[in-house]
Amino acid sequence: MSEKEMQSILKKELRLDLLFRVIIKNKKKYIVPLLVAGIVASALALCVPRYYKVKVTLAPEYSSSGSSISGGLSGIASMMGINMNNLSSSDAITPTFYPDLMKSTDFLVPLMDVVVETKDGKFKGKYVDYLTKEQKFAWWDIAIGFLVEKLSTSQEDVQGQKQYKVDPFRLSKKQNEVVSAISANIKCMVDKKTDVISITTTAQDPLVAAQLADTIKMKLQDFITEYRTNKARIDLEHVTGLCEKARKEYEKAQRAYSEFADSHQDLVLQSYKSIEENYENEMQVAYNTYSSFTQQKQLAQAKLMERTPAFTTIQNSTVPIKHAGPKRMIFVLCVLFITFLVRTILLIRKDDTITF
Repeated sequence: MSEKEMQSILKKELRLDLLFRVIIKNKKKYIVPLLVAGIVASALALCVPRYYKVKVTLAPEYSSSGSSISGGLSGIASMMGINMNNLSSSDAITPTFYPDLMKSTDFLVPLMDVVVETKDGKFKGKYVDYLTKEQKFAWWDIAIGFLVEKLSTSQEDVQGQKQYKVDPFRLSKKQNEVVSAISANIKCMVDKKTDVISITTTAQDPLVAAQLADTIKMKLQDFITEYRTNKARIDLEHVTGLCEKARKEYEKAQRAYSEFADSHQDLVLQSYKSIEENYENEMQVAYNTYSSFTQQKQLAQAKLMERTPAFTTIQNSTVPIKHAGPKRMIFVLCVLFITFLVRTILLIRKDDTITF
């Protein structure tokens, strides 16, 4: 090519009619590269197992000290994309922290013992067994995993793999890999404007993905409920203990008064009347104490109910019908396009008869 032609290409002034002329002229030279690329891409795409995704959407309830003024400000702030619910909430863990919470070891480790079942019914057992024994992998993942295991497997990892008695404080290498796999299959997103929580789970079996989404939704609700009601439950347990003690004291005073009154009927001595009045007064004091603690217990129960959060499920988990990936056709088409593009560039560089 002449210097002028090269400058034309560098300046992206390549004419489409000349480009089509090159493609048509060398159309037979595309057959083998495209055929090989298509076969290789299809083979690679078929090696990647299919996976399914399930999405669950929740809307949490807030325990905010709102007023008409704060409610109006929240409405204005939401129009500007600012969330004031987190500012007025008395909770330390707001929905914006849920994604970090669901990636914590304390949240992920209990998921190993969740019982799941495949859609075909061939497997039913712990989720950790499903991940390690039932999942399919591409051949290159198996090869790399086998090589790494041969180079770095320790006795501790083998024991952890067999027993699965996991200590979140001290994970073995194999256990850490399982926890990382579980974390990769879970995704949590929170809308900063509305605080709507979206939980997405991924699995190679559609039923397992749906079961996992349900389990995570319930575990998240249980965690938040336990956190928000912790102090109220402690207060209720304390007041319940005092109320039970006061009830026993009242029953004891009541029995003492009844026994004395029954055994000293028709007596007119003032000393006996004084003793009877003392028994009656002690019984009345015990009753007042018991009544007071009973009211406190009812208030503590009401406070516990008030602190218990409510989650509105916007979208429940559903067993997916179609797989979410891999996009095998798109992958093959991309490979074919790149092959076609590279082949065309090579032909243009080798063809000295092209004029621009």
